[in-house]
Amino acid sequence: MNVIIHKPLSEGTLEVVPSKSITHRALIAAALAEGRSLIKRPLESEDTEATINMLRALGVKIEKTPEGIVVESNGIQKPTEILFANESGSSLRFLVPVALLSEAEVTFDGKSGLRKRPISEYLKVFDQMGIEYTQFGENLPIKIKGKMVPGEYTISGNISSQFVTGLLYALPLLKSDSKLILSTPLESKDYVDMTISIQSQFGVKIEEIENGYFIKGNQKYCEKTFEVSGDFSQAAFHIVAGILGANITLSKIEQNTQQADEKILNIAKMMGADIFYENGTIKPITGITYGRVIDLSQCPDIGPIMAVLCALSEGTSHIINASRLRIKESDRITAITTELNKLGAKISETKDGMIIEGVKNFKSNMNLYSWNDHRIVMALSIAAIKTDGPIRITGAEAINKSYPTFFEDYVKLKGVISYE
Repeated sequence: MNVIIHKPLSEGTLEVVPSKSITHRALIAAALAEGRSLIKRPLESEDTEATINMLRALGVKIEKTPEGIVVESNGIQKPTEILFANESGSSLRFLVPVALLSEAEVTFDGKSGLRKRPISEYLKVFDQMGIEYTQFGENLPIKIKGKMVPGEYTISGNISSQFVTGLLYALPLLKSDSKLILSTPLESKDYVDMTISIQSQFGVKIEEIENGYFIKGNQKYCEKTFEVSGDFSQAAFHIVAGILGANITLSKIEQNTQQADEKILNIAKMMGADIFYENGTIKPITGITYGRVIDLSQCPDIGPIMAVLCALSEGTSHIINASRLRIKESDRITAITTELNKLGAKISETKDGMIIEGVKNFKSNMNLYSWNDHRIVMALSIAAIKTDGPIRITGAEAINKSYPTFFEDYVKLKGVISYE
């Protein structure tokens, strides 16, 4: 699907879509609980659908109802099929340890983009646990045979917090206690804090210790009714849109839900933006922003949209500690640099980020490429606010991964688009 943006979004009130990160985590906690849980206001996307399908293959009963998603489980069972994660790194990395609760042979696979994303930290854990595995490519497919056992395990903290989350889900269900030691500082720690918060709401406790976590064994997840909060990862695009010129109010967005991308508020304010928050509503104010040094070590997913804001801010910005952007759905540093430079931005890549000299406006009548990455599509759509004519985005269907209604919301906010 190709999208032509004839007129960028400009005004209106938008209910923020539910959080993808929280939806994943709530579904898995409910699947590990005994009994019937209800996940209210979940995000429906390709990524969360991958988690649902993988849990179903592990014997979990999941039904979509008008109230939300009903999850009923009697424990993780031997899988009925290959666990296919599509393009979802979260689904894959969260569910590898969960599947190994069944002591069955399990095969994981995904689409080509996911096959490029590393799973090396789990190979270290498998070696420590004595779990057999066979890889049929650089990363995926992988066949795993063995059972999770309690103990002390060491992994890196700077590759992906998703490995930590996956282990934290499974280890409390083992018969005795475990420790998870981080050999390097944990990046995206807020995502792990989110996991621990959701586990706590489902009755499981994790203790943070120096350089890692202590996990008491023989715990149980409890059934629960759980409502998913609005997603700061998606709200970030509309917050930047408001700063750049759109008159937007965002509703159904709660602060302090352990979402790493809530940092967009502080970063934008550091750059000179005015953003008002009250009772679940965010109002960004259009104004001038200024180049700054922006550390994305704890919130890499906002990298593409921060590149847009920096490219349109006065002065020079340095995005640092963002090397993990290179191992997402695309190499996001190269992707966003390439596409924004087509629009007249002045961006150069560094090993772990970008140096960005601000410009006042972007060019129009440009053909842009999605790089098969949902966040690149959304960032380029917001960049259209500062063009004086249409732009075309090839491969815009990538938004289905996390925000299928993005262009519907774009039109609600007075944008004019066409498809081809």
